[in-house]
Amino acid sequence: MIITVPKEAFLKEEAPREEAGEEGIVNASLAVTLLGRIIASCLFAFALAFGQSPSDGSSRPNLSGTWKLNLQRSGPILPRGTEALTVVIDHRESTIRMSETRTVSGKVTKGDGAAEPIDGQEYVSRPEPGKTVKQSKGWSGNALLMYWEMTEHETTYISDIRMTLSEDGKVLVMAEHYREPRIERVRDWVFEKQ
Repeated sequence: MIITVPKEAFLKEEAPREEAGEEGIVNASLAVTLLGRIIASCLFAFALAFGQSPSDGSSRPNLSGTWKLNLQRSGPILPRGTEALTVVIDHRESTIRMSETRTVSGKVTKGDGAAEPIDGQEYVSRPEPGKTVKQSKGWSGNALLMYWEMTEHETTYISDIRMTLSEDGKVLVMAEHYREPRIERVRDWVFEKQ
């Protein structure tokens, strides 16, 4: 039997740090990352031993609904000026469409997303000259893993999100690991069903 482990199963969320150049923090961060990967491997093996395969579709939740951000439960550091965020999700078996209404520093913006596949494959687009976007969405057990990377004029921005639904279906958590040059953030976006 061959077992394929997606790279997302080994992603480790790190605590935000001010500067990545401090040697002690980097060494400690590396140790924590390695420990996290070892623990993830053990948990994966434990799940397999008891017949709970992460690729088993039986535990996948339906994420559809209108979700409102709970600012008090989210964080620790949200993007500057975030006042409100409502996300509407239309989740079908193998696709997901997300649209949002966001208020940042008094300005309201709306965005409608296209239906995107949930298949673990990477999709690359070039929306304009000098800009490349890579995305993928796939399942790891009952968590939807979303990867987004944008490179614009040689600067890369990355967001890894692990989306989970509470057992009662009323709370949606998007645990994000965000990176850009000299900035790294780990934050939870906690949404309540409307």
